[in-house]
Amino acid sequence: MNELVLSCKRILAHAYHILVSARRDLFRLFDVTLWPLVLFLSMTLFAGSFTHDRHVIGIIVLGALGWRIIYHFQMEAVQLYMDNYWMGMIEHVMISPVRWWEFILGGAISAVGKIAIIAALFLTLGHFVFHFTVNDWGATLIGFLACAGCGLVLSVFSLGVALLKRGDAFAFIFAFPDAVAVLSGVFYPVSVFPAPVRLLAETLPTTHAFNLLKATLGLAPWQPLLYFATLAVWLLVAVGFTAWALRRARRDGKLVKMK
Repeated sequence: MNELVLSCKRILAHAYHILVSARRDLFRLFDVTLWPLVLFLSMTLFAGSFTHDRHVIGIIVLGALGWRIIYHFQMEAVQLYMDNYWMGMIEHVMISPVRWWEFILGGAISAVGKIAIIAALFLTLGHFVFHFTVNDWGATLIGFLACAGCGLVLSVFSLGVALLKRGDAFAFIFAFPDAVAVLSGVFYPVSVFPAPVRLLAETLPTTHAFNLLKATLGLAPWQPLLYFATLAVWLLVAVGFTAWALRRARRDGKLVKMK
């Protein structure tokens, strides 16, 4: 019981670290304001200039928000690790009782706060500028939670890459969730892809998470079991990969030879 309390304190400390850094860093501020708005407005204004169809605007609003949910749930934990790396504190972190999954959960807590800000921006603009209103909040929230679950799985993968590649992992960390979102048909059905790419997309839990959001607009079938099946497989692979990466990094001395 005492170990559980200590673990919870470490998780909350990680979340606090991220939120404090966000207050002091203009880059982090833009990450929940300017850049999400650029994504949102570029897509909605383009679509709105051709059509006022509620389904088209709706899939952009919900898809863009689901995309940012995946991005932040993937990014926060790995960004925390990289912060410690860049500040020269990673040696101290690695000799502490912290566990890699505590990075993941601490990042998830901070991601919830950031997503709340982005959701308020997207849904408010969607309602007042583009006249889009969420009709089924229950199903929509399930879709958002599905995206969050995917982001957590991606964060496990990314943390493993960061353990192996250290500073060289920075580009991968930022590109990974965006590449996965595009491959998963964030605004369109994966049927637009060639057959081999479509087959790969169908194995991704992100594809089925976006389909859950599309289903609220009648644009895709409602298949939560398929989502959970693919998520479970990818989670097992991600945990296995990161556990291996941690052992490999320890063996090669990459966790302490930072200078």
